[in-house]
Amino acid sequence: MCELLGMSFNRAVNPKISFKGFQKRGKNNPDGWGIAYYPDKSVQIFKEHIQINTSKFADFLKNYSFMNSKIFIAHVRRTSVGKNSHKNTHPFCRELNGKEYLFAHNGTICNFNKLNLGRFKPIGETDSEYMFCHLLNSIQKKKIVNWNENEFKWLRQKFNQINKFGKLNCLMSNGEYLFCYHDIEGYNGLFFIQRKPPYRKIKLEDIDWEVDLREEKNPNKTGFIIATKELTNEGWGPFNKGELIVFKDGKMIYSSHRDI
Repeated sequence: MCELLGMSFNRAVNPKISFKGFQKRGKNNPDGWGIAYYPDKSVQIFKEHIQINTSKFADFLKNYSFMNSKIFIAHVRRTSVGKNSHKNTHPFCRELNGKEYLFAHNGTICNFNKLNLGRFKPIGETDSEYMFCHLLNSIQKKKIVNWNENEFKWLRQKFNQINKFGKLNCLMSNGEYLFCYHDIEGYNGLFFIQRKPPYRKIKLEDIDWEVDLREEKNPNKTGFIIATKELTNEGWGPFNKGELIVFKDGKMIYSSHRDI
């Protein structure tokens, strides 16, 4: 079962993501892992299609102090569509209107090859990447360059339409916004929690990530963490079924189901 992790903060943070627990249980997550963030307007993606408990790359990232960003998207993969390969490993990235979009998906979409793609073509075989290309084609056709509330509403309807063909939890970003959508039937769950100083270490038990923000000394840094499961006992807020929440600069700026 795939797992999602997203972060949106008002200022760049270094989450000190540790893989210790994940490496111990790598056999339960055999089909790859990835993390992506925005050092500036461009994207940096680290991902592999191997068991993370055998990854020297993961060992390196434990102490990588230059992974600073306002937005992070991470994914742990267990295959459903598409073989275990680097090209099928999330997150995926494409350019649109001079911005690099990121996408990670949890679930399975049927008949995905019937979706229109336009100029965006998948490199791998997954329903996730195919759907991502379709979304970007739809955004381009609608001529969305600068997002606003009406276009957030349109995106939620678009996700709902695709969701009718299967299971859909996803995270998407263009470096400015973090779009988070939860399956219309409530598949697999999606939760969020607000983070603000004083920070503490948060062990993300369900997906074996550990996020440590304690070294962030700036008291003005605030934001949200989004994950597939409630990962601590701190009162995470659940997404509603079929809900789209949009985060920007560490704030929740839009929800299709709640007042902001």
